[in-house]
Amino acid sequence: MDVLPWLVVPAAYLLGGLSAGYWLVRLRTGTDVRTVGSGATGATNAARALGRGGFALVLLLDAIKGALAVLTARVAGLHGGWEFTAAVAVVAGHIWPVQLGFRGGRGLGPLLGAWLALAPLAIGVCLLVAGVTWAITRRRVPSGLFGAFLLPFTTWWQTQSVPATACTAVTFCLVAFAHRNHLHPGATQARPAARTT
Repeated sequence: MDVLPWLVVPAAYLLGGLSAGYWLVRLRTGTDVRTVGSGATGATNAARALGRGGFALVLLLDAIKGALAVLTARVAGLHGGWEFTAAVAVVAGHIWPVQLGFRGGRGLGPLLGAWLALAPLAIGVCLLVAGVTWAITRRRVPSGLFGAFLLPFTTWWQTQSVPATACTAVTFCLVAFAHRNHLHPGATQARPAARTT
């Protein structure tokens, strides 16, 4: 049991680095998705080459790897916050994949999948808030980030766990850092740096 976290958490990081957007665009067009558009490997940038169906497929696959990482931790018997640590690792691996020279996506896809498995009520509230915010503002990235900002609070509400809440806060910070180009005055969704997953 003492050894398992040191196996499962690095494995979650490596899983996060398996970029669906990178490989699907490479197989479909022969292009490195990191050389076009925003340079991200997530669903938004991949959709430039793959279309709407590609966006949905990449987002789904990114969410699945997030869920798979935390479910693997649970199957391995990890608890007490270790399953949330695996979630941090899979998101970090998505953003900074060693397999792709530490140039990946922005983390929202695996975050979504991981928290659907870990704390579905918590992420559900955040998705609802993000959806309402988007309906009012029509600004996708800020709406998604606002929903993600609430996730540590809703995770505490659902779990009452300090380790879970702390890991959630760390994960939000990773995603916010990856979206830092959207966090200064004058940032717009139309800028080339925009990527959301």
